[in-house]
Amino acid sequence: MWITEGLTDGKDLQRKVSEKRKMSMLVIFGVLVMFTGDAMGSLSMIPDCSFTQSDPCYGAVGHPLHLQLPIEYELNLKKNDSATHTLTRIFKIKHDKITKMPSDDPRWQFVSKNRTMIISSAEKRDSGKYFLDTFDFSGTSKGMYDLQLVIEENSPPTINLLEFGQSIMCVIEDFYPKPLSIKWKKDDREVRGRDWKTTENDSGSYRAVSVLEANLTSSSPGTKYTCEVTHGDRIYEKNLSPAAQFSLKIHPPPAKELFINQRAVLECVLSGDSRKEVEGTTVSWTAGGRSPATRDVRVGGVTQAGSAFTKTSTLTLEESVWFSGDEVFCSTSRNQRTTSEKISVKRGANSPPTIRLVEFGQSIMCIIEDFYPKSLRIKWKKNDREVRGRDWKTTENDSGSYRAVSVLKANLASSSPGTKYTCEVTHGGRTYSDNLSSRVQSSLKINPPPAKELFINQRAVLECVLTGDSRKEVEGATVSWTAGGRSPATRDVRVGDVTQAGSAFTKTSTLTLEESVWFSGTEVICSTSVDQRTASEKISVKRGGQRPSIVIYKPDKTVSDSDSVSLVCEVSSSDLANVYVMWKVNGSQYIEGNSLTTINKNDSTLIVLSYLTVTGQQYNSAEITCAVKDANIQNDFQPRTSSPSKTNSPPTIRLVEFGQSIMCIIEDFYPKSLRIKWKKDDREVRGRDWKTTENDSGSYRAVSVLEANLASSSPGTKYTCEVTHGGRTYSDNLSSRVQSSLKINPPPAKELFINKKAVLECVLTGDSRKEVEGATVSWTAGGRSPATRDVRVGGVTQAGSAFTKTSTLTLEESVWFSGAEVICSTSVNQRTASDTISVKRGANSPPTIRLVEFGQSIMCIIEDFYPKPLSIKWKKDDREVRGRDWKTTGNDSGSYRAVSVLEVNLTSSSPGTKYTCEVTHGGRTYSNNLSSRVQSSLKINPPPAKELFINKKAVLECVLTGDSRKEVEGATVSSTAGGRSPATRDVRVGGVTQAGSAFTKTSTLTLEESVWFSGAEVICSTSVNQRTASEKISVKRGGQRPSIVIYKPDKTVSDSDTVSLVCEVSSSDLANVYVMWKVNGSQYIEGNSLTTVIKNDSTLIVLSYLTVTGQQYNSAEITCAVKDANIQNDFQPRTSSPSKTNSPPTIRLVEFGQSIMCIIEDFYPKPLSIKWKKDDREVRGRDWKTTENDSGSYRAVSVLEVNLTSSSPGTKYTCEVTHGGRTYSNNLSSRVQSSLKINPPPAKELFINQRAVLECVLTGDNQKEVEGATVSWTVGGSPATRDVRVGGVTQAGSAFTKTSTLTLEESVWFSGAEVICSTSVDQKTTSEKISVKRGGQRPSIVIYKPDKPVSDSDSVSLVCEVSSSDHANVYILWQVNGHQYMEGNSMTTLVKDKNTLTVLSYLTVTGQQYNSAFITCAVKHANMQNHFQTRTITTSLSKVNCPICPLSDWR
Repeated sequence: MWITEGLTDGKDLQRKVSEKRKMSMLVIFGVLVMFTGDAMGSLSMIPDCSFTQSDPCYGAVGHPLHLQLPIEYELNLKKNDSATHTLTRIFKIKHDKITKMPSDDPRWQFVSKNRTMIISSAEKRDSGKYFLDTFDFSGTSKGMYDLQLVIEENSPPTINLLEFGQSIMCVIEDFYPKPLSIKWKKDDREVRGRDWKTTENDSGSYRAVSVLEANLTSSSPGTKYTCEVTHGDRIYEKNLSPAAQFSLKIHPPPAKELFINQRAVLECVLSGDSRKEVEGTTVSWTAGGRSPATRDVRVGGVTQAGSAFTKTSTLTLEESVWFSGDEVFCSTSRNQRTTSEKISVKRGANSPPTIRLVEFGQSIMCIIEDFYPKSLRIKWKKNDREVRGRDWKTTENDSGSYRAVSVLKANLASSSPGTKYTCEVTHGGRTYSDNLSSRVQSSLKINPPPAKELFINQRAVLECVLTGDSRKEVEGATVSWTAGGRSPATRDVRVGDVTQAGSAFTKTSTLTLEESVWFSGTEVICSTSVDQRTASEKISVKRGGQRPSIVIYKPDKTVSDSDSVSLVCEVSSSDLANVYVMWKVNGSQYIEGNSLTTINKNDSTLIVLSYLTVTGQQYNSAEITCAVKDANIQNDFQPRTSSPSKTNSPPTIRLVEFGQSIMCIIEDFYPKSLRIKWKKDDREVRGRDWKTTENDSGSYRAVSVLEANLASSSPGTKYTCEVTHGGRTYSDNLSSRVQSSLKINPPPAKELFINKKAVLECVLTGDSRKEVEGATVSWTAGGRSPATRDVRVGGVTQAGSAFTKTSTLTLEESVWFSGAEVICSTSVNQRTASDTISVKRGANSPPTIRLVEFGQSIMCIIEDFYPKPLSIKWKKDDREVRGRDWKTTGNDSGSYRAVSVLEVNLTSSSPGTKYTCEVTHGGRTYSNNLSSRVQSSLKINPPPAKELFINKKAVLECVLTGDSRKEVEGATVSSTAGGRSPATRDVRVGGVTQAGSAFTKTSTLTLEESVWFSGAEVICSTSVNQRTASEKISVKRGGQRPSIVIYKPDKTVSDSDTVSLVCEVSSSDLANVYVMWKVNGSQYIEGNSLTTVIKNDSTLIVLSYLTVTGQQYNSAEITCAVKDANIQNDFQPRTSSPSKTNSPPTIRLVEFGQSIMCIIEDFYPKPLSIKWKKDDREVRGRDWKTTENDSGSYRAVSVLEVNLTSSSPGTKYTCEVTHGGRTYSNNLSSRVQSSLKINPPPAKELFINQRAVLECVLTGDNQKEVEGATVSWTVGGSPATRDVRVGGVTQAGSAFTKTSTLTLEESVWFSGAEVICSTSVDQKTTSEKISVKRGGQRPSIVIYKPDKPVSDSDSVSLVCEVSSSDHANVYILWQVNGHQYMEGNSMTTLVKDKNTLTVLSYLTVTGQQYNSAFITCAVKHANMQNHFQTRTITTSLSKVNCPICPLSDWR
């Protein structure tokens, strides 16, 4: 270590330090600029980091780092050794002289001119926490600074290219430092991509993504796309090219030739990636089994597009041949490999329409099928009145006939019963029709509660609707309710009059429940009796264990004020619990969204999507909140909310005087990053920043505190909180008061003792120098003006913006002690002010005694006595007891005051017990006493917290006390809660007990906590000798939930110490709160004491104190739990725990679909790293965001995409976590135990060979056992032998597998015969069985395709929806132009309501195929009729009449 540019002497240092203090500390972040002169000369630099910053300082390995030091006389820098927990000195500078240590490192260099420490080449070992002690010339501490230094290694990027729909995604990961540039190339030409925001990983490295809009599928084969990344002066790249395989395709004849020349011209196109092969390939045609004439065939030359080569052959046919339906083949021979494609026209014939009406959501669908020719007309009628429908495009079927669909917007459910809707079709001069009517039979239905009532009134309002076609029956019907088996109160039920709509009559009964009752899952039943016929319906909420997650999706681009914006609130519940969703804009009333959609997923997840459309102006300026109530087993009814984060929001700043401090409250800012600076006048001073926290709205809140006493500051001193956010600076300030004032300071004792003089000061303070200088000051003592020599007036002095003038008056001590009144008067601009002072003289004065009940104590206050000596004695009745005397103090008047305290609880003392405070003073005795009450009294004790927490009950005691046993025994005690008498079982009355001369009888009332917290008024009444008395009590409920903070020691605690923790619960509206504690999750315990403070702003603060051992504090989880009375009726305890000093992670591995999830919990501090291994090889996982728990510890999740089921048995997956320098891990292995499984038959065999091929797979971890195992089959109870094959044993990892296949005729499989596979291994027999699930109805088949034109260069996904009403097995394959069957890209099975199974098969084809080919979805179905014929549906955009047009072709 070396030092450069020292100061010449101590005076020079003093001068420079003084100058620098005025300028505060230099804290500028930027780039170092260094100039070297003689012996390094002068260094001009901008420091990287400063010891005054609160954030960590980051540097890179091998690069210089510059640390700005504060400007003080003496500096002492130490580093914390994390291994030994000791501090190691780095250097000590005193008067610019540096003390070198034996461990001194020449990389550390000190520049004295600008107080900068340089690490010339940073190393990883330099990371750590550094402490800097500062001292002035006299050795007085000027404060300690700390800085966390993090040195990162340079890390090159890893690049992955992913095909992503119509785009290519370049994912750049794990690089450091952050700066890089990204360039895209198509072959050798630069093209423009779109870069996403660079984000920081938990590990400190970075991740970036860039997207190029490019469709690999439609690109010329061989085209190369390159993502080129420049990072740290080096270039990294990766590329991706489309494949260019050989293909053969026939294009159908264009319409133009058919119309103009009556010719069908077909093209056969051969494509490949080798010119030589394409040129050498022969192309031939057949039409109806015959070769065409040579003159009708033409073969073109080879053309090139990118790296692909194409040859085209055309065939010309007479239109009569084409329309005859003859099959046309194009064949090609290449390297002795033959390929062919075929095509033919599909023909139609005359046919009348068939009509079906289907109820479809809020519409009726008229499906008109199998008609020819194409022309028809559709008309809708509602009863006899014509109404307008919406006709879909008429499409052609495979058979050549046509199909049409018309839709009428009409809700049958809400239509007047008996309303008839008719679809009337005119075709070929004749009219056909079908109709559908709304139902008019008697029906009973319960409508669930609307969200609005739950949110606004915390009520569940249910409607029971009785509908019938007879007014008389509906009017005479009785409607009754039960909730949880009990009849509700009469006031909660309302029955409306009968209303008529069409021919239907309706009566509605409403039941209003507390939301706590509804969300408890209580079953609600509505029953009706009509002409001795009884019907009932029931409903209950579906409750879930987990609270739902809430996410708001919003636009990813800027929205102008003139736009309209749709927001989507997605509520996900893992166990299908009921949820209710509403919105708020700027905190106004709840409103419903524009629409609500519910999705049930296969994994039992319920997703509710609520859509809200707002103006762009509202979106940009208002606070928009999605609020959710859900039915949960915790009975937490508080709405959970989420708001879209603001794009950018500046901070609002408030300064608040807080005791001996000033608090800077910075609110509603986004994004999170900001910097806070304090100033006293123009000099920077150090504050203390609290943790930045996130609000529910997504914005942030920060607090900084400056230790400064405004009251004692020089008047006019200005304190400024300066906040830098988003490149802009915001500030607010507070000044000490500088108004004009006059004050006399009493004489100091020193002058009275040494000089026998009383020297008084009269101090005038004001904020105007002119006024203070011009003011006159005069004195009088005992009504007389003093001698001039005894008065002195000083000059005006300034402190901040306040000016002060002081006048002194000197009196003989005899005058002062005579008690003469001294007056100081001032005149400022004709305004006169004066202040008075005199000595207070003492004489023999007897004490006055007051007794005050003070919590669990009695306080004896003894005042105005003289002289000082006295003695105090306490008595309980006639027995002397020990009290605790406080220090005797002198009053201003010269008399004295004393206090003594006796620890005793008057309330729990035996009634009539007398406590006496006896004072002896000047030889005489004085006393006062206080007695516990013994008159007849009635009191309700509020419920103790313990019962509320443990049993969810509120237990109230009504205590009757009197001095007559007979009266107390004969008194009756009764209770009401909310105006109702409680159940007998909830009331207990105890016997009479005696304490002293008082007799007591206690009655207890037990209420559910929901009743107590509802705010119901509880009244206890008693009647004694015809005298009635009553007391009432109710909980005080608040609107806001209280905040909970645990205060704990700010220093290390040893295991042998004891520690007091304070749980502060703040309630903004004086609501009742109940506080208890838990240690390591054990039973609830009460704190050592509880104190309640009510602030001026109507804030209730409850402090609960708990004392624990140091060992418990250091190792246990200590929780403060709070229940509060709130208007949301949320009774779930809210908790807070002090953050652990250090807590290792717990790791759980969970199999999650096609992934393994590593859940890492309860660790502290936050930093950790996660690594995945497959066996001993490291693999890449995906880390989720680390989140903070209520307890202050952290939780992280990492996911590895892997399928345990399909992994080689015995494969081990390990999640390895490094935290606090130690490594923790957990692992999961794929199963390798012996197992037997039957795989169902693949669809391909059923379609092509009409065979069902089943596989029976035996897996085990012992080769000998698997080889020796026997496998047998039975079909329908009979053994199967001839169609069985058994394969050899194969090995995968540590697992061994043997497979036996059984081939059945499809008729046997579809018959539903039970197939059993059995195996015997070492005398252990295992069997599995399988059979087809057969349905009664044939499934419906629909192909969904795009609703807009598709270009040949695009790719298209088609969806084949197969709906079976009774969960029968279905098998789906696809064909393109009648070629071989193929499987779709993916298949999804959905189980809908009403026992409907829907299977969706997805197929992706090129735009060229979509526009020209016939694409068929083929279905085989297990049904009771044993019809195994393949059912198909075909779609094509070809406009030529042909015999294979779609059965169902909807756009």
